[in-house]
Parts: sequence; structure tokens; C-alpha cells
Amino acid sequence: MPAPPAALLLIHGDERFLIDEAVAEWRRHTNSAQLSVEVFDAPTRLLELRRSVSEVPLIDPERSILVRDAPQLSASPRRGSDPPEELAAILGERPPTTSICLVAHTRVAAQNPVLAAVRKHGGTVAYFTAPRGRELRTWLDREIRSRGLRLGPGSTDHLLQVVGSDLGALTRELDKLAALAAGGALSSAEVRAAVAGDEPIEMWSVLEQLLGPMPARGAATLDRLLADGRSSQHLLAILAGQVRDLMLAQSHLHLRGSPAGLATELHIPEWRADRLARQARAVQPAVVAEWLRELHDADRRVKAGEIGDVDALRLIGLRAARQVSATRK
Repeated sequence: MPAPPAALLLIHGDERFLIDEAVAEWRRHTNSAQLSVEVFDAPTRLLELRRSVSEVPLIDPERSILVRDAPQLSASPRRGSDPPEELAAILGERPPTTSICLVAHTRVAAQNPVLAAVRKHGGTVAYFTAPRGRELRTWLDREIRSRGLRLGPGSTDHLLQVVGSDLGALTRELDKLAALAAGGALSSAEVRAAVAGDEPIEMWSVLEQLLGPMPARGAATLDRLLADGRSSQHLLAILAGQVRDLMLAQSHLHLRGSPAGLATELHIPEWRADRLARQARAVQPAVVAEWLRELHDADRRVKAGEIGDVDALRLIGLRAARQVSATRK
């Protein structure tokens, strides 16, 4: 019986994890039983690809070819690369015994001739975008259920706040929780201990409250953390890092006029970039610069023994709350 018609598939979008999962699924179902999938990584010249597509497999019933991040799929093709029209033409030469999967870790433009060729020749286009808001929570809840995890209340919120919107990172944390649970249930405290970021989760609320309608709440939260026995040096370093990121966000907004590209520039999750952009507009840059100077000066004075670290942090929190309130008046 002749082999069934081979698949023609284009996978693209801005969510790397989902794209790579789709590619892995395609590879698991390829009909190449004896020979491995032939892979072309970012081919600038397409002569070898054309030869592979035109060859008829001798052993396997089907030849499977994976083309990853071809410059012909990019909005700005690499200089010296063959044009997208040539890749589109190669797809038209594909025999029924050859399966091709094109992968782009970016969005392929609607007017790209390769995209049109895939559709013209009966192929499938799969587009994956990064989930946001409710979609992200729905995805996470589904992944938790698929692993049979039973987590305490607030665990999903903790995962989203600490890990962010990176699906790959969230998947690794869920796998870790599944191994820890070993079929049992995990309390909220156990989840927080297992999925602990570099920063205490409460530290996110200090800056948020300082820039909120009642700035004094930020100083109160900082005071409570110190009273709970949190390391003052650790809190000082974390707060300084957050203030520094806030300054960088304000500079980005001033130069670009919008938060677009902020997550990439600061190497942070999108949810954190969105929060920084909102916070950056809530306070004057001069005030943020003063905070960073005070934090650095406090660190110097603490190390020189001129002031206690707990007292230094409490004073900084109170002064910051007063500054925000004063600028609003």
C-alpha cells in the first residue's frame, strides 16, 4: 500500500515553549521509521534543502525534513540569504513521500510567500502566541490537573507571581512539585518553600504600596518584614535592585515613548515589565534616583558601622513614603 500523503506544516509565533512542544509532537508522529529527521538550521542558501526535498527515500516510506528558523521566514531576512520566494517554490516541488515542518520562533508575516505556499499546497499553519492574563491562568490550571497535583489555596497565584509567564519555567516548577508530592497533596506552605524566587514574595508589595494610594503601607510592610526576622541585608539588596529596575524602566519609557521591548531589554518576564511600566509612570524620576542614592548610602554606612541595618531600612521606608505623598500634594 502506498504511503499516505506527507504533511506540510508551518509552526510559528512568539511563545517558544509551545512552538517547541508542537515540533516535538510532529517528530513523534513522523513516518520516518528507520532514518532520523533531516534538520536544516537557519539555512541562508537553499540548494541543499532543494536536493533533499527532491530525493525519493529508498528505505523509509517517507522522508521527513525539519527547517528551523529559516531567514526566509523573518521580517528582516539575513543579508546574502536566498529570498522567501525560492523557499516557497521548493515547497511546490515536494513529492508526496516527503514531510516538511517549517519552524519560526517569531511571527511570520501574512504577506510572506512561504506562508501563502504552505496554504496553497494544502499544508497546515499553527500559530502560538504567549498566553496572558486569564489565558495564562487557564493554561496553568490545566497543567496542574494533568499532573494530578493537589495544591493548597493560593498556590497558582504564587507560581504566577514568582515564576512569571515563562511557560518553560512554569513547566519545570510543576514537574518539581509533582516529584515532591509523589502522588500526595502539597500545602500552600510547601509550595511556597519549593517554588521560592530570589525575592520574598512580600517584597513585591513594598514598592507597589509605596506607589499606591496610601504610600505609608509600603513602609509598614517593610517594617513588618524586619519584625518577622527577615535578613535586613537581603531586603536592602532586593529593594535596591527593584529601584534600579524602576529607573531603567523610566529611562526606557523616556527614550522609546512606550513599554514595548522593555521585557527584552531588562531580561525579565512580560508580567514584570508591565508592572514596572505602570510603576514608572506613578513617580517622578528624581524621586526614584534619590531612593537609589539613599539605599547605596545606607549600605555603605551599615558596612562602616555608622548605623544599624534595621534602622537604616526603616528610615528609608518612612522617607520614601513621605516623598511620594509630598510630590502628590
